[in-house]
Amino acid sequence: MSRCETKSFRTLIDVASENTFDFSSDEYRDLFENSDATAFQSPDWLSAFYEELVPERGAGKLIITGRASENGALVFVLPLIRRKIKGIILVESSDLGVSDYSAPIVRNDQLNDPVADDLLSKAVSNATGKYDLLRIKPIRQEARQLWGLFFKSPSHALDFSAHASTIKAPYDAWRKDAFGKSHTKYLDRKSRRFNKEFDVKLSVVPDDEIQDAISYVQQYRKGRFEGDPIQQDFVLRFYTRVAKNLGSHNVARTYQLTADGKRVGVIFGLIKNGRYHYLLIGCDYDNYGKHSPGLLMYDLIMADWLEEGGDVFDFTIGDEPFKAKYGAQSTKMYGILQAGSVIGKIASFVIKLKAKSA
Repeated sequence: MSRCETKSFRTLIDVASENTFDFSSDEYRDLFENSDATAFQSPDWLSAFYEELVPERGAGKLIITGRASENGALVFVLPLIRRKIKGIILVESSDLGVSDYSAPIVRNDQLNDPVADDLLSKAVSNATGKYDLLRIKPIRQEARQLWGLFFKSPSHALDFSAHASTIKAPYDAWRKDAFGKSHTKYLDRKSRRFNKEFDVKLSVVPDDEIQDAISYVQQYRKGRFEGDPIQQDFVLRFYTRVAKNLGSHNVARTYQLTADGKRVGVIFGLIKNGRYHYLLIGCDYDNYGKHSPGLLMYDLIMADWLEEGGDVFDFTIGDEPFKAKYGAQSTKMYGILQAGSVIGKIASFVIKLKAKSA
C-alpha cells in the first residue's frame, strides 16, 4: 500500500491492489452512484465481468483502489485485468471485447480539479506491479482527463468512433428531421406492410423470459458477425446474467419485437442517466428479413425510450454506416498505451505503427 497526498483529491489517500474487491458491496454501489462512470462500470456488470469472463480468458483480476487514509472510505477504483499474450504481460482495462466505454470510478465529491499528479500516478504504478504493456481502451472524451490522473502516458485517438442519437420531443417531428426524408419513408413503408401482414408489437422482455431471449440473440446471430463473442457459451452466460441482474436494478433493458405473438427480434442494452446503450441484436431474417425488423426496432425503441423520459439512444462503438440514418453523431474514442519494459516499448511501437497503416 502507498500513501499519498495529492492535488487532485481533497484527502490523503491510500492506494493499493485489492483483487478480492466486491463490486456488489454497498460501498462500491455508493461510489458508482456518486461518480461519472459509465454503465459499463455498474456493480452488476463488473461483478459478472470478473466472475464469468476473466477466468475463461486466462486473465487475472487487478483492481486498484484509493481510500481516504483517515477512515478507509472508497475514493476511486480502477477495474483492470492482467494476462499474458505471446509472452507479453498485459495490464488492461475491463474490456475483453464487451465493455464499450472504459472509465475509472472516481467519487465526484472528493475530486478537485483533475490535474496530473506524479505522487498519485507513482502510487498507482506501485500497486499495479510489473508489466510489459498497459492498455486502456476504449475511452470517451470525458474520461480522458480522469485516466490521466493515474497513468502518465497521453491518450491517443483510436481508429473507430462511438455514435449516439439525441432524441427530442415530439418524436415524429424529430424523427423526420433526424432520419431524413428517404429513411423515414423507407421505415414507414416497411412498418405498414409488416403491420398489414401481422400483429406487430414491441415490448420489454419479462424477467422470466430473459434467458430465452438472450439465447435467441445467440442463435440468430450465428454466421452474421465474424468472431462474434456471444457464440461462446461463457460469454452467453455473462450476457444472460447481466441482462437478468441489471434488468432487475433498471440498469439494463431487453426489448423484443413479435409478430402474431412470435418473436422476430431481440435487442439488449444498458441504461444510465437517460441513455440507452445498444449492445446486442438478434433477428429472424430468414423468415422476416423482407420487413427489416432490426431497422424497425431501432425506430420503435427510440420512440419508447423518449416516452419513458430517456433522451439518448447510444449505438456505442463501431462505424457502421446505418447509424447515421438515425441521426447519430460520432464521438472520437481514445486509448492509452504505456510501456513497462523494453519488450513493452517494442510492442507499443508495433501497435501504433499498425494503427497508422490501417
